[in-house]
Amino acid sequence: MLSTAGTLRMNKVSAYLWTLPRWFALPSAVAAIVLGSVISGQSPLVTVIASLAGAMMVAYAHTWNSFQDWVSGFDQGTVSERSHEKPYTGGQNLIARGVVGVWEVCSIAIAYLVLSALFTAFLAAATTPWVWLPWGLIACCAPLYSWGKRTYTCELVLGLGFGPLAVMFGAATHPGPLLLQAFLAGIPLGLTFGYAAEVVDQYIDADANVPKGLRNIGAMCWKKGWGLYGALFIIIILTGVAHVALARVGILSAYSLIGWPFLMGLLYLANKLEKREKLALLTGLGMVFAYPFVVVIMEVIYG
Repeated sequence: MLSTAGTLRMNKVSAYLWTLPRWFALPSAVAAIVLGSVISGQSPLVTVIASLAGAMMVAYAHTWNSFQDWVSGFDQGTVSERSHEKPYTGGQNLIARGVVGVWEVCSIAIAYLVLSALFTAFLAAATTPWVWLPWGLIACCAPLYSWGKRTYTCELVLGLGFGPLAVMFGAATHPGPLLLQAFLAGIPLGLTFGYAAEVVDQYIDADANVPKGLRNIGAMCWKKGWGLYGALFIIIILTGVAHVALARVGILSAYSLIGWPFLMGLLYLANKLEKREKLALLTGLGMVFAYPFVVVIMEVIYG
């Protein structure tokens, strides 16, 4: 049998490599980066390296969020008093359980940021230094997101990081990058992950964190007793309108709109999402990921 010290070491390794990075968001980030690569000119090897840089940035952002949410108090207290664990998370409980220390988490976050910077430095040397612009902006999104939970801006920051800025990062790895076009192309993706998914996530945490100062759309829906239907419906409609507008001006292909109906499924699941059922949460997350993947595939074929 493993000793207590050996078990703790294994728990730490699992925390560093799996729980804190929360890789569940990686499909959305990679889809956005690939979309940027498609917009500026496809290069498979460069796109793979950019995706690795993006993966390290996802790990940094999530690990930093665990650190900052503890410092801010959102993840402190008893199990019922802190952010709730969902099927795709768990980092919020590690510090409270004593698996990792608060400054240990901060150090791991910085380590992932450095790894991302190393991949990005290679890209800058091999392609164009423009990659540092979206990289730097994305790096700022992590602390701004945690701060934004108290100022109704966390959805905006998250949406920028996983949408326009991630698409810009993919586009910037090619000569003559179409950065403005890439930024605009990322708006529907940002609305999908930064708003639709985040509203659900923060709605679940509202009962524990509203008393601690949580201020965002999901928390507001919970506090006023509105439920999720109205907020999700507005976000999904705005996503479709933005996509149609971008298709009209030639930035996105009209064919990629076939992914939009996946988002409508979120409304069907809203009742079960409110009950925090594991299957409903994971199915809803799958629908959020399906949309950008369909967009990327259609852009590769018809864009």
